[in-house]
Amino acid sequence: MAHKSTSLILFVLYLILLGCMLANQNMLAMWLMTAGMLFEASINLYDQFKKH
Repeated sequence: MAHKSTSLILFVLYLILLGCMLANQNMLAMWLMTAGMLFEASINLYDQFKKH
């Protein structure tokens, strides 16, 4: 992923995810993980089709 701002956003999201896990907010952590992974996969998919 070559987007610096997107990488920063995902880094912050995963830091929040870690905080949720440490605070025993497991369901919120699962939702954040799902959203982050879907967002990252969408960007990678867009990049793959944009290059060709």
